[in-house]
Amino acid sequence: MSLSLPRRILRLQYSIARLPLQAFESTVISRLDAEGPVRATYQQIVGSIDATAGAVLGDEDLAQRGQKMRSAAADLEKATRLEAQAREKRAQATRETQNRVDDATTRAKKARETAEEKATDAADQEIENKVAAGKKATARLEDRKSRADDIADKRISAAEAEREAKLSEVERREAEAKAPRTEEIEDAANKLEDAAEKRDDAERLADVAEASKDS
Repeated sequence: MSLSLPRRILRLQYSIARLPLQAFESTVISRLDAEGPVRATYQQIVGSIDATAGAVLGDEDLAQRGQKMRSAAADLEKATRLEAQAREKRAQATRETQNRVDDATTRAKKARETAEEKATDAADQEIENKVAAGKKATARLEDRKSRADDIADKRISAAEAEREAKLSEVERREAEAKAPRTEEIEDAANKLEDAAEKRDDAERLADVAEASKDS
C-alpha cells in the first residue's frame, strides 16, 4: 500500500502536468494536417512520453494509449514517407515519360527535317537533271540546226553557182547569135574575092574582043 499511494500521486501529478499538452493538442495540433509530418512527430514524442510514464507509474491504460499513439504516428510517418516516395516516383516517372516524349518528338522532328532536306535535295537534283537534259537537248538541236544551215547554205551556193553558170551560158549563146562567125566572114570574103577576079577576067575578055573587032 505504501508503494501504491505515491504512484497514485505521481499519476495525478502527471495528469495535471499533461493538461497543457491536452490544451495544446486541442487548440493547435488538432488544426494541423492529420497526415502532416509535424503532427506525426508530435504524436510520436507525446506517445513515447505517455508510454514511458505509464510503464513507470504502473498505469497500463496510459502506457497502451501512449504506445498506440506512438505506433500510429510511426505508421502515419511511414505512410507519409511512402506516399512521398510514391509521389517522387510518379514525378520521376512523369519526368522520364516527358523526357521520352521530348526525345521522341525531337527524333521525329529531326527525322522530318532530314526527310524534308532529302526531299529538297532530291527535288533540286531532279531540277538540275532536267536543266542539264534541257541544255543537252538544246545543244543537240543547235547542232542539228547548224548542220541543217550548213547543208542549206551549200545547197543555196550550189543553186546560185548553177544559176550563174546557166546565165553565163545563155549570155554566151546570145553573144554568139548576135556576132557573125569568123568562118562565115572568111568564106564570104573569099567569095567576094573570087567574084571580083571573075569580073576582072570578064572585063579583060571584053576588051580583047573589042580590040579584035576594031582590027
